[in-house]
Amino acid sequence: MQEYLPYIISVLCALISGISSYAVARKQTKNDIIAIVKQHEVDLEALERKHQMELEKLNLEHTHQLELQQKEFEAKFSTSLLTETMRMPEVRQQISKGMKKSKR
Repeated sequence: MQEYLPYIISVLCALISGISSYAVARKQTKNDIIAIVKQHEVDLEALERKHQMELEKLNLEHTHQLELQQKEFEAKFSTSLLTETMRMPEVRQQISKGMKKSKR
């Protein structure tokens, strides 16, 4: 037994060293995983805020575009309405009567 004692001590030291290294590595890995999960949550929140801002921007642009189209339609409609009204003989007669009255 005396002759095997140095080998047994060497094996025990190696086992203790291996187990302690495993425990430290496992703890470090667990901490790294927690840090990565927290970082991903922060990144996800940032992406959600960015997405929300982009949606608001698109909605604002869409609203602005609709307002412009509405104003263009109103302008074209009023112009075409005035043009069509001026083509009517009754309106022309009324305008010429009004001009004749203003000259007197």
